[in-house]
Amino acid sequence: MASTESSSDDTVCLLPSQVVFLGEALNTVANGVRQTLKRRVRPSGHEFIVLEDISRHMGVVQQALTHLSPRLDGLMIDVIQNEQAGAVEAGRAAGRLEQVLSEFVDGFLDAKASNAGPDSCEARKLILGVYRHHISEICDWLDELVQVIANPRAAMKTLGIPFAENVELPIVLTMTSPPEMAKLQKLADELLVEPAQVVEEKPAFQPQTHNSPGILGALGALAFGAGISKAILGRNHS
Repeated sequence: MASTESSSDDTVCLLPSQVVFLGEALNTVANGVRQTLKRRVRPSGHEFIVLEDISRHMGVVQQALTHLSPRLDGLMIDVIQNEQAGAVEAGRAAGRLEQVLSEFVDGFLDAKASNAGPDSCEARKLILGVYRHHISEICDWLDELVQVIANPRAAMKTLGIPFAENVELPIVLTMTSPPEMAKLQKLADELLVEPAQVVEEKPAFQPQTHNSPGILGALGALAFGAGISKAILGRNHS
């Protein structure tokens, strides 16, 4: 079974059924994530400690980004390119992507529920911005993917792709480094400057150096490398 989208000029866009199922599943995922972000959270009682919590939350973001690329590949291999896939396979693939989004969302809600004092308010605000940036980019891509599946003919016009018997529509996700990252690095560097006469235990969070970029420096490249994916949706036209 396949879904069709017709128009007044008798052009019919035939969508593979597994792609239609995937569009429905991903639409549910994107809507659910956005609703969760709006949810009010109870204060956790955890005091946001700048260096400690920056390091902890950057670890969450790093882990989620490394999990993202395989899940996006799964959408292509397990569903879009699999003519035998049905609603069950589409739901499973969407669910696995949702798990990665939940890593971002859970970290966001955890930071949001923490208590921030005058010295940590800015750092927590920046961390929340990092989470929002990544979540928004993924959800915006999902929205675009869902819209193309719902109306491929409009997408072809927008992309300037001529009608033909077989057409592929590339829907590209490009993850970018959040603008908050530079401010977080600057803040961490400033806080890690210690008087020469004070000897303290080595902090968990390390500043960027010439030899080692540190977790903040590495995450920009990681986001770009792990977050580039292309969903190619096959279309038959008659």
